[in-house]
Order: sequence, then structure tokens, then C-alpha cells
Amino acid sequence: MSRYLTPIIEQALWSALNLGVALLLAKLAAPEAFGAFIFWASIAYVLSSVQNALTLAHLQVLPAVPGSDPARRPTERVMLAVTAVFLGATMAGALGLSAALGVTSPALSAPAAVVFVPAFLLQQYVRFLCFTRGAARTAMVQTGWVLVLAASFLLLGWRLFHPLTADEILLLLGAAYGLVGIAGLARAVRGLGMPGLADLKAYARFVRQSGWIFLGVASSELLARFYVFAVGGTLGVTVLALLSFSQTFLRPVPLLATAWSMVGRNDLVRQREAGDWRGYGRNLTLVALGGLVVAAVWTAIVHALWPTITTLAFDGRYAEARSLVLWWGLAMAIAFAQTVLSTGLQTLRAFKTLAWCNAGAAVVAVGAILVGMNLLGGPGAVIGSALGQGVELIAMAGLLAVMLRRAASGPGSPPRPG
Repeated sequence: MSRYLTPIIEQALWSALNLGVALLLAKLAAPEAFGAFIFWASIAYVLSSVQNALTLAHLQVLPAVPGSDPARRPTERVMLAVTAVFLGATMAGALGLSAALGVTSPALSAPAAVVFVPAFLLQQYVRFLCFTRGAARTAMVQTGWVLVLAASFLLLGWRLFHPLTADEILLLLGAAYGLVGIAGLARAVRGLGMPGLADLKAYARFVRQSGWIFLGVASSELLARFYVFAVGGTLGVTVLALLSFSQTFLRPVPLLATAWSMVGRNDLVRQREAGDWRGYGRNLTLVALGGLVVAAVWTAIVHALWPTITTLAFDGRYAEARSLVLWWGLAMAIAFAQTVLSTGLQTLRAFKTLAWCNAGAAVVAVGAILVGMNLLGGPGAVIGSALGQGVELIAMAGLLAVMLRRAASGPGSPPRPG
């Protein structure tokens, strides 16, 4: 049980960090600054998923031992070298994008993103590196420090620079992520040595494996975050702040699914190895249906309390976002079920098919978001996102049903889909 408890606590701290930062900024910053921060934070999250595909996915399949162990050391050196190049590229990209936005969309431009984006990515790399080594407690401590520093820096910044601008927010949070990331990296690289050009060249043998992983994560990020860039670039940062603020209160729903997957995956593996396909399917179905019930109840509570929340805690700001809560509740309910079924497919090793499933749903979501925004404005972006997620959910459910039916009709594990 203790093996599961520490990752769950770490996930709770990470969730508290994201939720706390969003709520704190909604209180301390103007909607324009909050919207600009959401834009750059979404870019950082997308790049984090790309980073996972490029490097961390190859570390997750290694034995969970210290990095200096011969079983991990060569691969860790390669991935550290690639990470250094990746962070340099993201820094240059953030600088270039900020300069371009200064001409086309000044409200989104924030030069401080050149600090925030690579600092966030560094801390995320170190965080997940700890998990691949089996050092969940170290990851938990580091996440706790980010939470403490982020809250402290934002409150101090608000006292000094009230009200906070987007650049000040990004600098303060970049300092929190960067300090913990650098300290964590210094600890993590002990015994590895300094990677060099030979390590970069050795990455060639990992490129093909990264391809399918990249397709899957890129499609998932497009599905989850395209609305941020579409709304921010078309409808403006104020509308983006409205959408993001209303979404914040529904985020516990998919986070609950993530917490379940960290523990439930092990039960699915045992059922798979035992050939208990009926139990496998029943497990996924009951959890998904339970999530839908939780999402409905939680959405109803937030919707009912919305006037009280916005009046007492946020001085009446964002009160007009109440109608968005219902649409976000639908999207988060679908996201919960998505996470459950995706966990089932991953346990069955259906990575390639899952990647294509994600890609198809992302295409649907992009089109639906653009059409929805044109017809309904901000709410249309949420509805479009939910539509794309719904398409993926239906596709995953059909794929799982076929795989489990085939497995139940014959001996052994289900065949890997092509």
C-alpha cells in the first residue's frame, strides 16, 4: 500500500499546485494577465508532453534503480543530452514567439516566458525522472517545494507589484520551478558524468520508438489544449481567462481518474495475466460509469455555488462564466472516461492504435472548436473540445470491446493491434 500512497500524495500536491496557482492568479491578477499566463502555461504543458515522448518514455521502461546503475546509466546520459538541447531550443522558441506576438497579438506577448517555459520543463523532467527510478518520495518532496515557493513568490510579488502583470507572473513561477529543477537535477546527475556529442548521436536508435509516442501525445495535447490557442488568438485573453477560470473548478474530476489509473493499472495487469477478460471489462466499465456520476454531482454543486464563489472570493469577477460550468462538466466527465479506457488500452499494449485514435479525435476537435467559436464564441470552444473527446471515447470503447471479445474467445493475451 505504501508504494501506491506516495505517488498518490505527490499527484495530490501537483494538483494542488496547479489548482492553487490558477485560483491565486484569478484573485491577484487582472483577467488580461491571467489569460496571457494561461496561454504560456498551455504551451509549456504541450512541450512537456513532447519532452516525455522524446526522453522520459525511454526511461520508464528501464529498471527502477539509481541512475548510476549500469542498467540505466547509458540511456540516462543520452536522454540528459537530448534534454539539454531541447531546453535550449524551447528557450529560443519562446523568445521568438514572444517577439512575433508583440507585433500580431501584444496582449499575449510576454518576454519572461523565455525563463518560465524552460524552467517548467526542467522541473518536469526531474520530477518524472525520479518516478522512473522508483524514487517517488523524492519527487513528492520536490513537488511540495514548488508548491511552497510558487505560492510564496506570487504573494510576495503581489505585495510588491500589485497588480501582477503576465511577465511578473511568469518570472515568479519560473523562479520557483527553476530553483527546484536545478537543485533536483544536481542531485539526479551524481555519478552520471557530463553527457557529450557521442550521447547525442546515440539517440538515433530511439528515434523510431519516439515516433508513435510523439503522435499519441501530440494528438492528446491538441485535443486537450487547442481551444487555448484558438480562443487566445481569436477572441482575446479576457475570454480565455473566463474559460480557464470556469474550467479550474471542474479539474478535480479528471485528476481523480489519473489518481485511479496509478493504482488501477496494476489490477488490470493482474486480470490480464490471469486471462480474466470479463473482470477486466467489468472493472473498466464500473470505474468509467462511477466517474460519470461523480462528474455530474460535482458539476451540479459547482454550478449551484457559483454565485457565492465568485462574490465572496473573487469580488464578483467571472460571475458571467456560470453557464460555462455545465459545458465544462460535460467535457470533464468525458475526460474521466477517456483516461479510464486509455489506461485499459495501454495495459493491453495497444499503443499504435491508441495513437491513431488520438490523432483522429484531435482532427475532429480542431474542426469542431473552430466551427463552435464561429457560431457561439467562447462556449463553442468548450463544446467543440467535448465533441472531439466524445469521438475518441466512442472509438476507444469500440476498440476495447473488440480486443476483449477476441481475447475471451481464445487462449492467451489479446493480439496486439496493427
